[in-house]
Amino acid sequence: MAATSLEVALSCLDESSEVDVSYQGIDDEGLARLANALKSNHTIVDVYLDDNKITDVGVHRVADLLESSRTLRQVSFYHNLVTDLGVRTLAKALVVSTLNLLDLRENRVSDAGATALAEALEAGSQLRFLLLKDNEITDDGAQRLAAAVRKCGQEGPLKQLDLESNRITAKGSVYLKEVKEALKKEIQFGYQKSLESQEC
Repeated sequence: MAATSLEVALSCLDESSEVDVSYQGIDDEGLARLANALKSNHTIVDVYLDDNKITDVGVHRVADLLESSRTLRQVSFYHNLVTDLGVRTLAKALVVSTLNLLDLRENRVSDAGATALAEALEAGSQLRFLLLKDNEITDDGAQRLAAAVRKCGQEGPLKQLDLESNRITAKGSVYLKEVKEALKKEIQFGYQKSLESQEC
């Protein structure tokens, strides 16, 4: 289904398995309306909120929805205004939700958010795909996520972890590479040269 306006999406919720309101200028108030409508909906599986104006306030509404929904499988917040505060709220909901894909690419997630997500993985989250490309995660966050994936083991639900284009150096990439090779997980990370290397 192509992206559509919030009003159209709200009127068609019972006719589809997904709602896509990407690139519509949706703010927290609009997202609150959508989340309220989805609480009584049992057909929507995928929610796309890409490239809007959603902050941690709106994310909190989605976290509440995740805690009660047994149908949602995928939520995308690609290119919004989500910070660690919102991610912490989402992470708590992930432990009891059925979500298997969370897309937080191009937001403002740093190590605190990465740590919260790592804790959710360790606590039993069913996430299979966690997309964190183009954020502000450093070696510390990378190490924490790598440790969580390792703790969950090869049979853990997480299949893909995308950490490309963060603030991870060669040091942080070592942790991710070790887990990737040991558990055969799909982990993308890349890394930036350290400041010391750039100065040489």
